[in-house]
Amino acid sequence: MAGPNRTVVTDFLLVGFPSHRDLSLLLFSLALPVVLLGLAGNLGLAVLIRAERSLHTPMYYFLSHLALLDLCSCCAVGPVMLWGLLASWAALPGPACALQMFLFATAGDAECCLLAAMAYDRYAAVCRPLHYQATVPPRLCRGLVLGSYAAGAASAAVHSGLAFRLPFCRSRALDRFFCDIPPVLELACADTSLNQALLLAICGAIQSVTLLAIRASYGLILGAVGRAGLRRAAPTCGSHLAAVAVLYGTLIFIYLRPEGSYAAQADKMAAAFYTVVIPTLNPAIYSLHNADVKGALARRLLGGRHLWGGLRKGLEEG
Repeated sequence: MAGPNRTVVTDFLLVGFPSHRDLSLLLFSLALPVVLLGLAGNLGLAVLIRAERSLHTPMYYFLSHLALLDLCSCCAVGPVMLWGLLASWAALPGPACALQMFLFATAGDAECCLLAAMAYDRYAAVCRPLHYQATVPPRLCRGLVLGSYAAGAASAAVHSGLAFRLPFCRSRALDRFFCDIPPVLELACADTSLNQALLLAICGAIQSVTLLAIRASYGLILGAVGRAGLRRAAPTCGSHLAAVAVLYGTLIFIYLRPEGSYAAQADKMAAAFYTVVIPTLNPAIYSLHNADVKGALARRLLGGRHLWGGLRKGLEEG
């Protein structure tokens, strides 16, 4: 039973939106195409990889699951953010807030693990090309993907489960546009030192171990082929390194800092970049300089045009 100075929080108000109507509408007009591009780009990339037989390789298998994780992040955060920009606030029931936290945290931690698996795949492709299929067999690929999902879900379950077992007695207003872990903990009227310690320990372990695995993979690549060989491998490795730098830099800034160093405005911008902008950028990063993806997309589009042209010609002749 709630005490006299304790209010049981059932709904969370997301108030991290501009108070000026004109600014909110301007941001909505900018955010809407970004969210739609993120949804369409990641869904399209995942479908293209599954549909195009030439892309049925370990590298693109991992990339299709990376697109699905980015799609999950966009779906969890994007619609609520857009609604909040239109209304200047958004309300989420406690279970919906917990589900949103679980989904984007799962996607973020699983993406770190998947990027480490992709680094191992790049090592096998560059350093052991003659034994590539044996080094990265389909069974290992499935195991690495399932392990990434399991690690992300387990980490997210710990953080969201413990966060929403806390009593909330101060306010139900979050100065964010989604239910992020640190601001939710700030609303609790109980000691959150365990939550903070687990956030640093679990997220720090996942990010440190996966980043170490990525550095080890590229260190082996550099040692095997040298700088000249690494430059030749840049078309396949460059996009992966760009995604790693953007994601890890943002995650470290958001979550691996002391509790007293959080700044509301900087954190809101970093959170927007992490949850919406990065998922939109990833399909472009992996596609713009990738001849295989561009070729597969061209074949699909030209095949559709030829099919439509044949049907149209048949109708006209009939």
